[in-house]
Amino acid sequence: MNPTKGNERRNPAPDSEQWRHAVNTLQANGQVHFQKILVATDFSPATQLALPYAVELARRSGGKIFLVHVISPGIYPMVPPEEWASLEQEEAEFRKKEQDRLDLELQDIPHEFLFPSGDVWECLSQIIETEHIDLLVLGTHGRSGIKKAVFGSVAERVFLQATCPVLTVGPRVSFRETPSSAANLNRILYATDFTPESLGAARYATYLAREYHAGLFLLNSIQKAEPGQVNSTYETLRDVVPFGAGLPISPKCTVERGAPAESILGVSLRENADLIVLGIRGAKANAAAATHFTSSITYRVVTQAECPVLTIRS
Repeated sequence: MNPTKGNERRNPAPDSEQWRHAVNTLQANGQVHFQKILVATDFSPATQLALPYAVELARRSGGKIFLVHVISPGIYPMVPPEEWASLEQEEAEFRKKEQDRLDLELQDIPHEFLFPSGDVWECLSQIIETEHIDLLVLGTHGRSGIKKAVFGSVAERVFLQATCPVLTVGPRVSFRETPSSAANLNRILYATDFTPESLGAARYATYLAREYHAGLFLLNSIQKAEPGQVNSTYETLRDVVPFGAGLPISPKCTVERGAPAESILGVSLRENADLIVLGIRGAKANAAAATHFTSSITYRVVTQAECPVLTIRS
């Protein structure tokens, strides 16, 4: 689903040339790689919630995890300047302690720690580019920078400018059993409005369903359905995942009446989804999406979903 505000684009008809071209492109470019996974951390419990997903994906792909902790400038406005040095020392000792702990936890996974200083998004963006990152993983309950990175002033930059997919473990996500079991993706919900941007995420949903032997649920929502539109939309939805995609279970297609965000959240709860997959437009494709980001479909889903959300920017 694309993050839009106001008027929603009507679903294209099943014989839409643009839609058929997008589906053909999906079938021709279905390969997905998660060889380099970047995990943004502030060493809070939120990281512990997000890390198992990165670990499991790295294990399955034989990939490497980069753990990045962005160090903020050593300015403490509520503390006298003469105490800044001791606070910086305490933070350095805390980072070393947490690094040692995670080294033990990740001893069987190739990994590397990065400690850049500066603006959170600028640091993440540079690492994504220089290391050719395939996936950015964010936990959002953090005690400092990462929470601001996802829900603060740079939120739209993460979602709308990241050149790799972003897996966000939002504020309503909790362990259903144990940390290790959190990464078991048994039921995956993929929402689409048939635009090229949203269809670009279908190959990720298909890949993960195949890799995890998971059930795949395809969703389209219609706010104002015309006569016969639900049936035609259902038939269109069935063609999104090509026959012979190698899925262990045939996808379940659902057409919901209502606003997209509410439909996505409602179906994810009803189907007990372990992951939501969304394709979104980038800032260059839709400047209004960045301007009104806090009211977008993507933002609402990420902040209210009870399972992680994978967003793929076109």
